[in-house]
Amino acid sequence: MPYLIVFGILIIGVLIWQARQSKKRVFSLSKQVFPELNLWVLTSKKEGKIKEVIVRTIAKKDIIIRQLKFELISPKREFIYISSTELADSVALPHPIQNETKSDLSFPYDTLKEIMKEKMPVMNSFRVVIELDNGKVFKSHELTISKYWNIHKADTGKYN
Repeated sequence: MPYLIVFGILIIGVLIWQARQSKKRVFSLSKQVFPELNLWVLTSKKEGKIKEVIVRTIAKKDIIIRQLKFELISPKREFIYISSTELADSVALPHPIQNETKSDLSFPYDTLKEIMKEKMPVMNSFRVVIELDNGKVFKSHELTISKYWNIHKADTGKYN
């Protein structure tokens, strides 16, 4: 009888673990608040691995995104850009966003990772850059990629 209880608990634990792993989970990496828009960089994970990078914007007035690109930063602070058209054909720019409207543009993480390796083998960090139709440029926080290819916010070195 005690074996049945232990076996039942094990089966329930495995079922709960499977349900959690199969669900898509979204994590916030960076949030910037600007007068024209709010800019988030999010990652979507499924089965414990990053599947896509999501750039979310909430417009505070009617805007048109003319360009979205990833700015790769070398250890010597040199910049190389990856345009959104290199990553995903589904992203149509210019992209209009109405006042108080949320817009998500998602990019497959595997494609982004391969292009990053190709364009800059030794990379320090990167950030997302959005350029509006009126020429204003908005940048996310600097993000880094660990040796295990996980994305996280870069350490600023400021603790107090």
